[in-house]
Amino acid sequence: MIDISNILIVQTRDLTVVRNGKTLLDRVNLDIERGSLTMLLGHNGAGKSVLLRTLHGLMTKTDGQINGPPAKRQKIVFQKPILLRRSARKHFHFVCPGCPDKDTEAWFAHAGLQAQMDTHAHQLSGGEQQKLALIGALASQPSLLFLDEPTSHLDYESTTAIEQMIHDAHANGTTIIMTSHNRAQAERLAQQVLFIHEGQLLESRAAADFFHKPTDPIADNFLNHL
Repeated sequence: MIDISNILIVQTRDLTVVRNGKTLLDRVNLDIERGSLTMLLGHNGAGKSVLLRTLHGLMTKTDGQINGPPAKRQKIVFQKPILLRRSARKHFHFVCPGCPDKDTEAWFAHAGLQAQMDTHAHQLSGGEQQKLALIGALASQPSLLFLDEPTSHLDYESTTAIEQMIHDAHANGTTIIMTSHNRAQAERLAQQVLFIHEGQLLESRAAADFFHKPTDPIADNFLNHL
């Protein structure tokens, strides 16, 4: 993928994904502005995670075009983080090779994980694991960060800490595309909302306008039950 302009960081045209005869994404056209925080909303199975994975290159498109930054300038953090069977420090050094010790310590401090640096990654709490995955992604200073429900099933304290890290990354210029089932969280964080239903992009609007009143009746009904 290639950079497309000084304004847009991701653009798709007629993006389609079909698997086993089922259309998972149906001619999706979207434009993501550089430096924005975009929230993907929709019911379970609507195609949100498929869209994230396809944009990131983890799933192969069936048809259409994707333009965006090269893979090395992108990172993704999943709902359940993928962690190595080693200490938190060693996991971080594996995903961020060559990171100086002082920078490593600074990232752990940023996540409030200084005391857990030598703890086995799989012994960390769910919130701690997600924070470790997030700093591992952010340390490479990606242009584009995908977050797939990064606070799902986490407690209030962990959710608040991770939201603050997301806010800080965005403030520092990282473009973020994120999924969530938490309306309050989406309203707190999002600048733009993409609403997906059965693989189709039904709305792409400024977050304030979307949460005030969606134009699509399916999106309106979804929002009333979110």
